Amino acid sequence: MRSLPDGQVVQTTCLAHCYRGASFSGVLWAVWERTFTSDGEAVEPPHRWITCDLLRYQRDAWGYKDMDESVHPYFYSCPQKYLALVPLDVYGGNAEWREIVQQHHERRRLKRQANIC
Repeated sequence: MRSLPDGQVVQTTCLAHCYRGASFSGVLWAVWERTFTSDGEAVEPPHRWITCDLLRYQRDAWGYKDMDESVHPYFYSCPQKYLALVPLDVYGGNAEWREIVQQHHERRRLKRQANIC
């Protein structure tokens, strides 16, 4: 939480997060929300966004690269429910990237289905 000189309070909250990957490298997905209040009343609509943090352990040190969907990260394992938490028509985002995320999950679903039979 951060208070601005004009009395406005800005608060950022992680609404959801998950890790996709192995022990020493993977992707941390998260949904964030930022609210803006003054005297307990909202002064502007909340902002929400999806982040993609690449994590890797190498040579006794952790490295990371943080991105959000606006830069079209070339990683598509973002949980589909995260897309629903940040609807395009309300919060904006990257429609092309989201479509590829949907395609990724559909391919995985079909592959699992084929392996069951």
